[in-house]
Amino acid sequence: MIPALLTVGGFLGAGKTTLIAAAAGILVRRGLRVVVVTNDQAPELVDTAIIELAGVPAAEVAGACFCCAFPDFAAKTRVLLERHAPDVVLAEPVGSCVDIAATVLRPLAQQMGDVLRVAPFTVVVDPAALREIEAGSMDPATAYIYRLQIREADVLLLNKCDREPHPDLAEAELAARSPAATILRASATTGQGIEAWLDAALAAADGGTRRIDVDYDTYAAGEAALGWLNATVELSGGGWEDALRRLMDGIHLSGIAHLKCLLRSGGLVLAANRVTGRMDVELRRLADGPATE
Repeated sequence: MIPALLTVGGFLGAGKTTLIAAAAGILVRRGLRVVVVTNDQAPELVDTAIIELAGVPAAEVAGACFCCAFPDFAAKTRVLLERHAPDVVLAEPVGSCVDIAATVLRPLAQQMGDVLRVAPFTVVVDPAALREIEAGSMDPATAYIYRLQIREADVLLLNKCDREPHPDLAEAELAARSPAATILRASATTGQGIEAWLDAALAAADGGTRRIDVDYDTYAAGEAALGWLNATVELSGGGWEDALRRLMDGIHLSGIAHLKCLLRSGGLVLAANRVTGRMDVELRRLADGPATE
């Protein structure tokens, strides 16, 4: 059976990495072999660390999005196929990427169609970020990127439904923006809806067929408005959960798309996120070993 490539796109902070880690765990419990390809603008990614902590083989494409580093993406995917013989390859492009189907999925199907099946392209949506777009709170060029991502999806996965008071309104908005897409609901943190999404995505016909027109000048302006910072810092002290929350509060800027931190101290690993439309800090324990004194 040819392994499936399940690509999970969506805007910064939509919950892609949490979803992929949860999905990988479900697939492994089903007896399937899983690998993951992560992607961001710098190496040693928080996303890669989260996936590896889940015990899943991972490779990262750093320094450019999948589309701009397609040869690297294809090469690392092929290496994962050869080393691990997976049943499913989960891939997570940078949260500001668009035109994934034309620049990544269809070329990959042409190049590797004999060893890899491209499953429908999923775009994850956080309803809170969708409201920010509709309220006009995001830079117009960046909002253009967000709307293109929705239009390109084969499957739109409405995430964080456990925290959403009115998911029907968000689903109606998505249906209006992308009437041909399949719309599903999930919560990556609770596990709600993930198995149903996996079943639908992996059973469906080839994906990545949706075509969109892109104004690349506006796209470039939207990415420039986002900006990027990747940094490693060393802290001393203790009380790490409180310290991480205070760190997130201290470096938070108004209008931030996605602030994420990974804190390691001995056997303790914490992940923290703050995303568009949700000003509270979400903190999770990824490993609960003793912290360094």
